[in-house]
Amino acid sequence: MDLDQIEKSVIDLESYPLDKWNPKLCQNVSFRINGEGKWFYNESEIKRIAMVKLFSKLIKYEGGKYFVVTPSEKISLNFEKEIFYIIDFKRIDGDYFFKTNTEEWVKLTRENELNVSMVDGQPYPRIRVKKHIWGLLSRNIFYKIISEADQNGDKLFLISDGVYFYLN
Repeated sequence: MDLDQIEKSVIDLESYPLDKWNPKLCQNVSFRINGEGKWFYNESEIKRIAMVKLFSKLIKYEGGKYFVVTPSEKISLNFEKEIFYIIDFKRIDGDYFFKTNTEEWVKLTRENELNVSMVDGQPYPRIRVKKHIWGLLSRNIFYKIISEADQNGDKLFLISDGVYFYLN
């Protein structure tokens, strides 16, 4: 099946009941997201942002793996870092909102938490976008939130939705 056929099979649906869709796994096809957040279908880059946005809404986590699912297709999804990349943020009435590379906004809350771990000696800041799905903050965005973070001793933190989120 090619990308146009997949798009046509789901584009008219108003909501995506991913939990109810259990199609058979398609063999010899795959989606991949590289380290810069670019999507590939069978190693061909998907350049249409509308397609990337659509596929990002069709991600299902199942058995410790990720898939892009439609009512009739289930395709493996592999990624180098995270599925989403955080490219912008804003603060409204004391709460933080982060923009993904698919132009969706996520409010920083207890459910959509900020987590900063260390990977290869470097901070690895990410936000839970959906259950089991994370967005990696770009280095630029991470440094910007550090610059406006509050500090208590040697701890840097943001407060959003009444919750403290530590950056170090």
